[in-house]
Amino acid sequence: MKRRFYLNKKDLEESISVYFKELKDYFSKDELEYINTREGMNRITALPIFANENVPSYNSSAMDGIAVVSKKTYGTNESNPIILEKEKDFKYINTGYPINNPYDSVIMIENIEIIDDEHVQIRNSVYPYKDVRKVGEDICKGEMLFPRYHTLTAADISFLMMAKVFEIPVIKKMKILLIPTGNEIVKPEELTEGFQIPETNSLMIKNYLEQLNAIVDVNEILSDDLEIIKSTIFEKIKEYDLILLNAGSSAGSKDFTYHAINDLGKVIIHGINIKPGKPAVLGIVNEKPVIGLPGFPVSCNIIMEDIVKPLLLNKTKYEIYYDNEKIEGISAKRIHSSITEKEYLRVGVGKVENNYIAIPLKRGAANISSISNQDGIVFIDKGVEVVEDGDELFIHLRRSKSIIDNNILITGSHDLLLDLLADFIKKYDKDINIVSANVGSLGGILSIAKGYAHMAGMHLLDPETGEYNISYIKEYMDNFKLMNLSYREQGFIIQKGNPKNIKDFEDLTKDGVRYINRQKTAGTRILLDYYLDKKDISPKKIHGYSDEEYSHVNLALKIKKDMADVGLGIKAAANIYDLDFVPIALERYDLLIHESFINDKRFELIMNIITSKEFKEEAYNLGGYILKDTGKIWEVVL
Repeated sequence: MKRRFYLNKKDLEESISVYFKELKDYFSKDELEYINTREGMNRITALPIFANENVPSYNSSAMDGIAVVSKKTYGTNESNPIILEKEKDFKYINTGYPINNPYDSVIMIENIEIIDDEHVQIRNSVYPYKDVRKVGEDICKGEMLFPRYHTLTAADISFLMMAKVFEIPVIKKMKILLIPTGNEIVKPEELTEGFQIPETNSLMIKNYLEQLNAIVDVNEILSDDLEIIKSTIFEKIKEYDLILLNAGSSAGSKDFTYHAINDLGKVIIHGINIKPGKPAVLGIVNEKPVIGLPGFPVSCNIIMEDIVKPLLLNKTKYEIYYDNEKIEGISAKRIHSSITEKEYLRVGVGKVENNYIAIPLKRGAANISSISNQDGIVFIDKGVEVVEDGDELFIHLRRSKSIIDNNILITGSHDLLLDLLADFIKKYDKDINIVSANVGSLGGILSIAKGYAHMAGMHLLDPETGEYNISYIKEYMDNFKLMNLSYREQGFIIQKGNPKNIKDFEDLTKDGVRYINRQKTAGTRILLDYYLDKKDISPKKIHGYSDEEYSHVNLALKIKKDMADVGLGIKAAANIYDLDFVPIALERYDLLIHESFINDKRFELIMNIITSKEFKEEAYNLGGYILKDTGKIWEVVL
């Protein structure tokens, strides 16, 4: 056998680029399987996963105390205390116990005065659902829990089980065969002659790859015989996703890896401009990668780290979590904390221009979604009552910095299409995640103006012009770019069959009609107030006007659970819970773009996705969406 010299050696980066380009079809083919959720630790979701149940699934007490009917407490204060009678006006309740009709609020045990076994006195009134953990507070049935290509953690498994997801679609583990070769190597336990070398690389390689969630088999040691090596590769390539040959990758007369791969398929790279690690062979056989690793342990380890590991992560979409790095960042919101305790605040994190922005996730000891969605933790020390937006803080990362740098921060008004977009993005680039915070349309404008987000969703109607969003943005920004995502149907979400016969805004004032509202900064709240003013209807006449929810889906859930009769929301949310819908308006939903993001490759990917036929078809299937101007950009310079 002729000696094979290294010809046309390439630098490492170029070698990887050329090799991975040849493997494009290999990387694009996902093999999925369905497994029991309990076995999902470290597995990668193959499809988006949606909640089958609300978390929590019922209204429950957040405190030890008494359950009361809130309206019976109105007018109570220090100078006007009232006495409540057990069973008639209240009942004792423990944390986590269900809140059932007629009770709708909880008073902490510390805030009551026990008179006797049957009576207590209170000195403060409470509003509906005070200290109640409401149904769906963490996640609502039908909402996306995880997009595709999410690596499941211990908390994720618990979250899935809470949401009644007992079977999950995951990417099959990568199956790898390692073939040690060489006349001089033997198992360490069998070392008998001075010239023999203990074969220990296979232990290093196997353990390394299994840490990356791969299934690794080690073949028996093969002698330096070209035909034996070829026949083994030919036979095994049908069964495995990747074959690694250890030793025999150099240019010696007994190094057969190059010839075996080239005879069976194609060698893409032989020899890389790095030291150590030069003698590596990157080839393809039957459309699968076959790699020749150098025999020296350090050289072998470098090729494993710089080529095999990226190949595996690219194929399986596996995400490696790190939890030791600490970075400086900026708080995107004003945060109130307890001065008597140190708080562990879980945050989503992204990089806008040169600043790392921390967005607080759902707080509360029971909200497990905050663990699943966390990028990092901010520790707020005891004695600190307020962290102002814009304050500098330290973020203890729970994901790698490279992943954080790729995150896209979206604030403002949330929409179901953003969840759809998050999954589509993962489909095309597994390393990009959407981190979202529902702060209302007006809050979204402020976040862009202050540089706290890449994009912000909004649907703010100007009652004077009938135009959406632009007049509101002009109050805070001189120059901006606004992109349309969709038009969507807003209307009354009502119980099935419309038992309260709600057809117009005047019907909201009927006796016995319970309304559920959106928060003050929400575009839907502004739309409601616009119509109330237009029809000269006082908000005081609407029972429940002050009861607020922070998303369309949560609002629809409250109506489904008979905690309200009607609320203004989007048709897609009504469809999730099979509720009836009375259309009121077709509103424009736009995304305000931060100036630094408009030329970003991630924004280019978003544009390609939202204007694609596939995305529009899935959006249409949600109901209530019209994507006639999707991707259209308004550029305003004052």
